Amino acid sequence: MTDGFINLYKEEGLTSHAVVNQVRRIFGVRAIGHMGTLDPAARGVLPLAVGKATRLIPLVEGDTKVYRAELVLGRATDTYDTSGTTLATAEASSIAASAIGQVLPLFVGRQEQVPPMYSAIKVKGQKLYELARRGETIEVPPRIVHVQSIVLGELRREQSLSIAMLDITCSKGTYVRSLCYDIGRILHLPACMGRLWRVRSGPFAAEDSVMLARLAEDPYRYLIPIDKLLAAFPRVDLCLPTAKQFVHGQRLAVVHGDVVECPVYCGPLFIGLGKVAAGILSPTKVMVQEVELLC
Repeated sequence: MTDGFINLYKEEGLTSHAVVNQVRRIFGVRAIGHMGTLDPAARGVLPLAVGKATRLIPLVEGDTKVYRAELVLGRATDTYDTSGTTLATAEASSIAASAIGQVLPLFVGRQEQVPPMYSAIKVKGQKLYELARRGETIEVPPRIVHVQSIVLGELRREQSLSIAMLDITCSKGTYVRSLCYDIGRILHLPACMGRLWRVRSGPFAAEDSVMLARLAEDPYRYLIPIDKLLAAFPRVDLCLPTAKQFVHGQRLAVVHGDVVECPVYCGPLFIGLGKVAAGILSPTKVMVQEVELLC
């Protein structure tokens, strides 16, 4: 079985689902999942889990994302990005960089954010973008997100528009499109997002990523072993008798500090994930069968 992670760089024009399907064909493996959707127009890091690694996504994906985005001032759209239908325009070519910089701190920290209607979020079992395409609108409940930093970069003018480059570090689940729209609202200007790059997703960085075409040439060269990513987490080591108990779902007394979830090993073999509380190890995911312990 092929198990591990791929630090893939998604190019513009592909959906995240289409990328997953292509990688399934490359490896001949059905069990492949991505860690955080990237819109078709966006490019950047799209980490993938292959085989048994799909069960480890919640542990390794990390909560922090880093983006580079264009804030387009002077135009608002129904999708909150430049691909959408224009809803409003205004003269924005004279706005100063200092004016933009003054409002950015208002969006740093823990906050409520309303996702755009054109998003894959489900409300009452229906994806918002499906409702939007049918011309339906509903009240979208806000979500709590955390923006660690927003740094203003280059500011350029294009006719009546001002386009500012932003470097954003934020929690997963943050919609940069909504952030751009909200910044415009504070500036009293229609706004949307232009181009978007995901520079980092958890431990996966763009500078270490691989393009789809290069991956197809030599896929196993770019498959990151499970153990390599798990090395960053505190682990619990069990002897063979206690490992057998763990594999059968039994709780065990261990000398280890409390941890929400950690990798569990028997010698060099990764056997699953467990939670430690008050000196008791409880299995949360068992990755092997007992017979594999004896190999």
